Amino acid sequence: MTVRHRIRFYQQLAVLARAGVPLRASLQRLQGRFSGGEAKILSQQINAGERIGEAFVTAGFSPFECHLVAAGERSAQLEAVFQHLSEFWTRQREMREAILRPLYYPIGVLHLAILMGSLVELLSISVNLAILHFFERLGLLYFLGFILFLVVRLSWASEIAQRFWLFLPLIGSTLSRAYSYRWITAMRLEYSAGIPLSNAVADAWRASGYVGSERLAVEGQEAIREGTELSTLVQRWRELPRDWIDFIETGEISGALETAFENLEAEAARAWLGAQQRLTEWLPKIIYFIVLAITAAQVATIIYQVVVAPIATAEGAIDKAMNGN
Repeated sequence: MTVRHRIRFYQQLAVLARAGVPLRASLQRLQGRFSGGEAKILSQQINAGERIGEAFVTAGFSPFECHLVAAGERSAQLEAVFQHLSEFWTRQREMREAILRPLYYPIGVLHLAILMGSLVELLSISVNLAILHFFERLGLLYFLGFILFLVVRLSWASEIAQRFWLFLPLIGSTLSRAYSYRWITAMRLEYSAGIPLSNAVADAWRASGYVGSERLAVEGQEAIREGTELSTLVQRWRELPRDWIDFIETGEISGALETAFENLEAEAARAWLGAQQRLTEWLPKIIYFIVLAITAAQVATIIYQVVVAPIATAEGAIDKAMNGN
């Protein structure tokens, strides 16, 4: 299911849930409207009596979606979860488009540099050889781009690689803000529905997407059951923002922990949006600079091959002839 279809899928599920339509009937209406087959599998699994969260796992949705839906199922807030997921994927799509749109021009410049290089080569080599060089460079460009895409995509399956992304400027801050937003959203949904705090903490970690989330989920659940305050745990968890400690401690003292979670969710949403804006502002500029550097190197190589090298060869031949005479 594409991102665009995911947005529409969750939007329609939220509308149908708000109207009181049972999820089973909603999925029967929607299963033929979206590509990928996830909606159809989801409908089949729920009709077979499987729990909603488990059905999302079977249908191949991401761990974040599965755990958040499971939290919504336990808290009886599926409508809010579906609306949240539609907004989440809308933001993801907007961020991706904002990053990719400024890259069209530098990528076009890179293609133009390769084309101009082949045209300049026509001054010294045959047409067939210049065309061959053009397609060789173009093929190398696409191959390197595909390898880069593959490495980035596969890196999400590796815990070590995920930690590497978290340490990168811009990208790491955006990811950590997104994970924090997922954590507090799942936490707020479950706690406001009366789910025990220990279970809510565990589900929040599983829904967050953090590296090592299962370990943190077990640690948090056991610690809460043993009587440890949540604010004390947040002090240990370096994955969460440091300024959350005071909010949560105040909520515990005042007995208004639910209100603290609501305020933190709003703050986390603003922080994530700000991180996205910084990423979409600076990442295209960095990539643009890299592309221009590659283009400059390509032009310099062509100038050397077509202009400098022949002149040097001619001068060497003249010197050799004069010395021979």
